[in-house]
Amino acid sequence: MKKLFTLMLLFMAAVMTTATFTSCGDDDDDNTPSVAGSYTGKDTLSFSVMGMDLKQPNTADVNYVINQNNNGTISVVIPEETFDFTAQKMGNMSMGNIVQGTYSVTNIPYDKAKNVYYLDYSNKVSAEVFVYGNKNNYTVTEGEITVSFSGNKVTVVNVHKFGKMPMVMTGTFVGTRK
Repeated sequence: MKKLFTLMLLFMAAVMTTATFTSCGDDDDDNTPSVAGSYTGKDTLSFSVMGMDLKQPNTADVNYVINQNNNGTISVVIPEETFDFTAQKMGNMSMGNIVQGTYSVTNIPYDKAKNVYYLDYSNKVSAEVFVYGNKNNYTVTEGEITVSFSGNKVTVVNVHKFGKMPMVMTGTFVGTRK
């Protein structure tokens, strides 16, 4: 009877060990939390032109949409935004509003060294922009996007230049997932 009891204990220990170690496989890389969603927050646009440093938040909360792609990259939809620079003067001329149209930056890979998603997307997208009273479709001739996550918050830093405009602009968005 004592041998039977010992064998039963050994059998149960073997079953419990097998069940414990099967859940610890190396192929369990799918436990990365999803970052996909709509993030609401403020965006600030800053740039230098004619020796002046200008910085202005957008006029309202905006929603950035982030999608996760099957290949491990993300895509970011940058919404239409209005930045009010009417109080900013260059000589006796007002800057006015800058309205940046919606555009998407796709297939942004994760950079393990930087611990962020990062992509140089120069000359790969375009957007309609209203500036100095004119609306035109511009190619983003210089574009670098960095996306980082912390819990349900995202920070998107978008350094970009539209067409032959004289300034490189930096948009910094901080938002919370809905």
